[in-house]
This record gives sequence, C-alpha cells and structure tokens, in this order.
Amino acid sequence: MTNNQYFKYDGIILIDEDIDQYIDELKVLISNNSKYLIVLLDDRNYELEEKNIIKHYSDNLNLDILMFTLNPEYLNIINKKLPDFYFTRYILQLVWIFNCLIRYNINKVYLHCKIFKKLNISYKDNFHLIKKLKKIINSKLYFKKKSFKKSSYTFLKTINLLKKNDVSKKKIYLLNNFIKKKKILIKKQIRKNEQDLFWIGFDSNFKDVPWKKKYKKNKWAKKFKNGLLYQNKLKYCLRCCMPESAEGIVFDDQGICTPCRSSEEKMQINWKDKDSDLRKIFREFKNKNYYDCILPISGGKDSTFQAYLLDRVYNLNPLAVTHGTNWMSISGRYNLENCINKFKLDHLFFLPNRKIINKVARKSADLIGDACWHCHIGSSVFPTQTAIKWKIPLLVYGESIAESDGRGSYKKNTKFKNKFYYGLDISAKVEANKYIDKNIKYSEVQKWNYPNKKEMIKNKIVNLHIGNYLFWDEQKQTEFLIREFGWRVNDRVENTYKGYKSNECIMAGVHDYLNFIKRGIGRATYHASDDLRRGLITREEAIDLIRKYDPERPHALDYYLKITNFKEDDLEKKIINSRKYSKFASKLNKF
Repeated sequence: MTNNQYFKYDGIILIDEDIDQYIDELKVLISNNSKYLIVLLDDRNYELEEKNIIKHYSDNLNLDILMFTLNPEYLNIINKKLPDFYFTRYILQLVWIFNCLIRYNINKVYLHCKIFKKLNISYKDNFHLIKKLKKIINSKLYFKKKSFKKSSYTFLKTINLLKKNDVSKKKIYLLNNFIKKKKILIKKQIRKNEQDLFWIGFDSNFKDVPWKKKYKKNKWAKKFKNGLLYQNKLKYCLRCCMPESAEGIVFDDQGICTPCRSSEEKMQINWKDKDSDLRKIFREFKNKNYYDCILPISGGKDSTFQAYLLDRVYNLNPLAVTHGTNWMSISGRYNLENCINKFKLDHLFFLPNRKIINKVARKSADLIGDACWHCHIGSSVFPTQTAIKWKIPLLVYGESIAESDGRGSYKKNTKFKNKFYYGLDISAKVEANKYIDKNIKYSEVQKWNYPNKKEMIKNKIVNLHIGNYLFWDEQKQTEFLIREFGWRVNDRVENTYKGYKSNECIMAGVHDYLNFIKRGIGRATYHASDDLRRGLITREEAIDLIRKYDPERPHALDYYLKITNFKEDDLEKKIINSRKYSKFASKLNKF
C-alpha cells in the first residue's frame, strides 16, 4: 500500500487503423524486454474494419492498453465543420500523446510518421510543437454554439496545462511504413451488429453466456434438503436469509442482521439534509475549466445511475474512468457505450493484457477464494491513480456499503482501517506484491499498486459514495434507467433470478458460484434477502429462489477453467481452503 511505483512504463506506442503497415517494427521494438503501453484515441470515426484491425493487433501484441474516448457531442460538431476527419484525428492524437507522456511520466513515444506528413507540421522542439497544436486548436477546433456544453472542450484544454519543462525531454520516435507482401487474415472479432458497441475489453472466444445450454443439477444443489443449505448448522437472520458466514455480519438480540437493520435506518434519515450536504461538497470541487470529479464506471446499473446524477441532477463535468477486465459481455459493451453517449462523457479506459489477467485469475483462487482479484483491485486502484495523475481529487462511487453488506451502517460512520484503501479492505483483500511468483513478474502487477498514503494526502484525495447521501433503491433506479435511457437488462444473470446485477461481465456467475462454495451465499441470497426486506416476497419464496439459483454451476465456469488450466475438483478444493482467511467463512469448515 505504501509503494509509489505504480503505472510505470518505459515507453508508449500509439496504434491506429494503419498498424498493419508498421507491425513488424513494433514486434522488434517490444522484443527488447522494455515495458510498453499501447495508447489509443477513439475519435468515433473508426470504421468497423478499422476497429477489427486495431483490436486484432492490440490483442496479439499482448500489451496493456490505455484508450481515451472523446465526448460524442463534440466529435459530432467537429465532423460537420471539418470534412477531413483525419486532420482532426491526428491533432487529437497528438494532444492525447502529450497527456500520456506528461501525466504518466513516460519519456518516449513511438508513432506512425504519417501524422506529421499529413498535418504538414514542422517543429524545432516539443514545446514548439505544442504551441503549433494550440494555435490549430484555437483557430479550428473550438466552435460557438449555445446548446453546446463548454465542458465538452475539457480534453482539448489539457494542452494548455502542459509546461515547457515537462515536455522538453520527451522523445518522439517515428515509425516508417512497411507494407507486408502477404496480407494477414484479420479475425472479425467485432460483427456488424456490434459495430456501435464498446469495441475493446472482451474476449471473442467467450463473448456471452450460452443461455440455451441447460443447467444440470450438481452435488451442491443436491445438498439442499429442506430450507437453506446450512439451516441447522449456521445461524441465519430471522428476517432475511443471510447467514453468519457473511463477512462482517452481526446479529442483534432479536436475531436480526446488520443489513436488515441498515434498511430500517434508511427510513429514519433526513435525505433532504443529506442532499444539501452532498451539493455543498460538489460545490467545493467544481472547476469551470476542468473536470470536477472522477466517475468510475463499468456501464452497469449503478455507475450509469451515478452518471445520470452527476450530469443531469448535479450539473458536474466528470471524467469517466474504467478499469477493463477483458471479460465484458455484449450487454456490458452496449451499456458502457450507451452511458458515455447519453451523458456526453470523456472516457478513460485501461485494459490490462489478457495474458496477465489469466495468470492472476488463476492465483486469485488461492489468495482470496475468488476469480476476480484484478477486477476488485483495478476498480479501486486505477481511478485512484487517475485522480492523482490527472489532478482530480474527488472520486464519486455509488451505493453505500451499508446497503446490503454486514460491514456497514447508515447510522454509524463506518470507519475502515485505511480510508484511502477502501477497495483493498472491502474486496481485493491482498496487495499486488502477493501475486509475484515464478510465473508472474513484479513488472506485470506493478500497475495494480496503490499510490502511497503520503501522496494521497498531498493530493487531497476524497472517496465519496453517493449512496450515503441519497436514498438508494437499485430496483427502481434500474427500472428508471431502462425506461429513460435505454439501459439494457438481460433476461437473467447466472446464479441469480435478476438480470441486472453485474450483467456487464461474462464472469459474474463464476464470482457468485465460488462465493457460494466459500461462504454458502450466492447472488440469489443477496437478491432474495433484499426483496424480502422490501416486502416484495415472503421468506418461503426467498428460500425457493436461493435453492434454485445459488448452487447452479455457471456455464462461464468452463471458460474460467480453460483460461486458468484448472481442473474443477482442484479449483473447488482451493476455494474451500480459502475459507481460512476469514473468521466468518471459516465457520463452514466445521461441517
């Protein structure tokens, strides 16, 4: 947690639709054991074929990717005003390159020589180049329009923040054209019906769950007799269906659990006062010339609702930030793109290469009893790193931990051992250095290091959960998003009866199934308990749903076993063994 060596690369490589012309040069370049980061600028003008080319080569180079996608409103206006969108593309790419070099303290960049040829720009040094870029931007890329948000110019304005001393030592290396004699067959990972979806961050070998495939009753389902799985062995809440194996859970003298009491607390809070407190905080961080806050998003129901609140209710200009898992579903890709478009967001997307993801997904089973450590750590670490690198101290998250978790309360000010490392305490559990072994190098997991505490304090980092200031109701919020903004819900998600929770990820069912084996609690238990608290179902109906869905062996488990090279029995043993890391989960080891 105190390691300030994070997100560190030797150089960046800008790739675009012409990458096939200089791929041989890139392969030679990355073979020298230096650590490179691929950077992409998504200007929304890429054709379907171009997207397939970029995705094909970026996947095969097996490097981490950082992509910036610009506010769609601004690009629509530019395209109408400037018929030569290649001119715009190259200007924006140069702005993006300098942002990457400066913000991430990287000293060299490799890019195609065509950029300067087609722009017809000559320059004496880097600062002279930036001055020329500013002149072009001010004369050609700013347009006056009453209905057009000034915040849409934020990315272009970042060029004004670059100082002479910061840019002077950066090295720009140009790659020459090298057209292959033999045309390479590009795998069509993105189909025509997907051309308007978010186009990186998924594995084409498993785009979605095969829903037509039938679920067979397994040994865990057969263990359910009457009632809940450990009904006569574990203590369960007398109101809902949460057992004592849930992390941090406490039962009061009446046998009622923490989440049930938290749901009562929500009814007694003056939410108007809370809203006033929230607006006061937002006013403190408002910045008319820059981004107001970081908005971590996945495209899921919660982050889409957060985007709605920040854009339409609180009138903020957030920088949307996503840590990719490489496991995005088709619904997830649709919802992420839809969210960026509907709320006119600039979007920063970091995608770790699939090779390292598969390796840590394997080791994750041993270390935390889960498949998804890189997701847990990344969703907290990357937004935090971005807050520091981009100098945007406020991070706005969604629901409160008090909503359905045993470790929180609305009445009490929940304190964690390390407030700056909330994501680590709550879900990731172990730091990146625990993953280093003979198969995983430190340089591969360095991207998942937190900034140290002193740096967090110096940059005045604030983590805020809107659910602590607003009455949170995920069911109503989801219905609202579907009705008003076209958010896509699945018919269902594996291991539960609702189609909205984590439907952006193909591996949601694996995460919940392994949690069921580890703790005796699957996603259906959480959903049924929540519906029970709302009075939507009876306890008997809740138990029936839990018995049906919690022990369901997810189809996505086959994909997980394939990428990790696990045998299912061995995986199950590892998950059961991981109970020892929690005094709550370990209660199951008695049986």
